[in-house]
Amino acid sequence: MTEQVGHIAVLVNPASGHGVGADSGHVAVDRLRARGAHVKVYQGADERETVELGRQAVDERPDVVVVVGGDGTVSSVLGPVLASGVPLAVIPGGTGNDLAREHGIPLDDAAAAADLALDGARRRVDTGTVTAADGTVRHFVTVLCAGLDSRTNERTNRMTWPRGPARYLAAVYIEWLRLRRFGYRLELTGEPGPGAAAPDRPAPGGAPASGLRVLEQDGYMLAIGLTRTYGGGVPICPGADPADGLLDITLVQAMGRFRLLAFDSLIKAGTHVERPEVTTLRATAVRLTAPEGLVTYADGEPMGPVPVTVAAHRESLTLCVPA
Repeated sequence: MTEQVGHIAVLVNPASGHGVGADSGHVAVDRLRARGAHVKVYQGADERETVELGRQAVDERPDVVVVVGGDGTVSSVLGPVLASGVPLAVIPGGTGNDLAREHGIPLDDAAAAADLALDGARRRVDTGTVTAADGTVRHFVTVLCAGLDSRTNERTNRMTWPRGPARYLAAVYIEWLRLRRFGYRLELTGEPGPGAAAPDRPAPGGAPASGLRVLEQDGYMLAIGLTRTYGGGVPICPGADPADGLLDITLVQAMGRFRLLAFDSLIKAGTHVERPEVTTLRATAVRLTAPEGLVTYADGEPMGPVPVTVAAHRESLTLCVPA
């Protein structure tokens, strides 16, 4: 056990992954205590209480905060964690777990993931913020989406039938039948840093001399990513580097309904960015404007309606990862 680690706060979201979070939490706590760590457990009855307990856990100045849950749980407690500078360890217990996928954290072995709180490497990684029109700021750690995928999430959350995975598939089918294009306007600031690849294609409309780049493009899907994947391993932003301080932007342009179906396999393979129907860009911050009523999602959770400003914060989080 690492001698520098004494007090470990374990925050469990029992609602994550339809109960997986609670089971993983028990395994993680038993493992840490078996290895001699002083562990204090914070488990809320629901997501709101989990967030409040997250603030309490950080206020007690642990050596490491362990979050048992999915990407949404991580982002919901990220504010106080970032303010404190305390390292974060993640025990995957959600449905997507894309932050863990990005950094090689074991997905199906809660004990091995818990070990990283004690003797894992400490890696500085990027986080993102989403600022709404009213000034509300929310954090995220993987990918923000706005379009067909966010509308599918929104519909899934509204539906009460069917249950389980069938509900999501039904939502996908309904949104595909009602497919609509969105008039996206992106105002991008910040140029790619040294060593970062330039945009695959120039943004229509050009780049003003001030450095502000403006893209106005009709499309079906927009993803703004810190990590490569969302939705449980779908490589929507396959070139993203989680520690370069940049947002990777993928915009799937408007095309025929059946042609869009063919893009599903390309997206799952990560080769969609090679197609002329896809625009890719990088920036440190993006102001997104789109048709009224379009709600953005990040880490599988609603981030609020457009317009929003999305920003990357370079190496702002210390994450416990495999050496």
